[in-house]
Amino acid sequence: MTPEQFSELGRVLPEPSIFLNSTGEILAINKLATSLFGLPMKELEGKQLCKFLSDLEENVMKYLQLCSKSRKMVIGSLTICTSAGDTIVCRSQGAVIRPKQLESPAQLLLRLEKKSEANNNFILLNKKIQELNTQAKLKLALQELQETQIKLVQKEKLSALGKMVAGIAHEINNPVNFIHGNLSPAQEYSQNLLRLIKLYQQYYPDPPLEIKEEIEEIDLEFITEDLTKLLESMSIGTQRISQLVKSMRTFSRLDESEIKYIDIHEALDSSLVILKHRLNCAPNSPNIEVIKDYGELPKVQCYGVEINQVFMNILSNAIDALNECQEKNVQKIHANLPYIKIQTELLHIDWVSIRITDNGIGISEAVKPKLFEPFFTTKEVGKGTGLGLSISHDIVTEKHSGKIFFDSRLGVGAEFVIQMPVNLQNKIL
Repeated sequence: MTPEQFSELGRVLPEPSIFLNSTGEILAINKLATSLFGLPMKELEGKQLCKFLSDLEENVMKYLQLCSKSRKMVIGSLTICTSAGDTIVCRSQGAVIRPKQLESPAQLLLRLEKKSEANNNFILLNKKIQELNTQAKLKLALQELQETQIKLVQKEKLSALGKMVAGIAHEINNPVNFIHGNLSPAQEYSQNLLRLIKLYQQYYPDPPLEIKEEIEEIDLEFITEDLTKLLESMSIGTQRISQLVKSMRTFSRLDESEIKYIDIHEALDSSLVILKHRLNCAPNSPNIEVIKDYGELPKVQCYGVEINQVFMNILSNAIDALNECQEKNVQKIHANLPYIKIQTELLHIDWVSIRITDNGIGISEAVKPKLFEPFFTTKEVGKGTGLGLSISHDIVTEKHSGKIFFDSRLGVGAEFVIQMPVNLQNKIL
């Protein structure tokens, strides 16, 4: 087909059409097609088609080569850059026209169909949706990265705290053991000396004046009564320090960073010992009572340090709720004194349950769905990170294949329930 023959054919073709060779040179074009480009026919003929398209030249040439090799009509899409600076997306149908002389290069007939504006809008809408989806994914990825970063920081802080606590416990333990070990002979020596003084008083009831004055000066009668009490108080104090050191060691558990069997009751008690100073409320307010209802539990296989962190977080929140209740002077439905109740029991054969209940201010319905969300907190700025319960939830559910949930009524109190398998490795496997 010659360009002249195409010109005759182009007049009757019902759609914009272009006659070109396989290299992309426009040999002829009909008026319907020139109207798409917004250019006169003479400025288009003899020029490369790619010059008037916004598509990549490489992609256009691949399409034309595919048209020249195929025996069937090849569907494609071309984007025309008009003389006015607009773009028009067209659906193209390319067909090869074989010349009579076999050695002559192939010629192509390209028929264009302008895509509707609605279709263009649909394409733009799809593109916008993809962009929004990408933004949403990036936002979610950033949030997950921030959560991971915070958890790593918290874990590092807990590790550093554990090392510090273990170090302090070790340094305190040696001198306390020395003092406590020497108190027993000191009590024995003091009793021996007091008996000796009584014997002197019995056999020498009338000592010289200088001795009488010294007895009155030092108040020997008071010393005799108070020395025993003093040594007993010192013994109780050293026992208390030893108990605190033991709790600090239990809490840090540097030797139990891996999965090991631990005594849940010992872990709970160690957290209570460390938090004991917070159980004593402000002046003129009753102290928080701790009620223990421990059942018969086997040792539980878990990550000791992290389970201690869970107990510490929940107990601290319970104390905060009770303190807030007293600070705000909330009128409660019941007149009970503030308390925290800890119940443990064996569920079936291979699960344990730990319930921590308080009669504090309770949790509102609006807060309940967000309670385990990272960074959510109802505390004042600087008093909470919003990570305690979130991290506790992850520790129980993800690392220990357990469950953690709560029940609460506003103005009555809250109960947190932790359920864990006794044998963690079986659950992991």
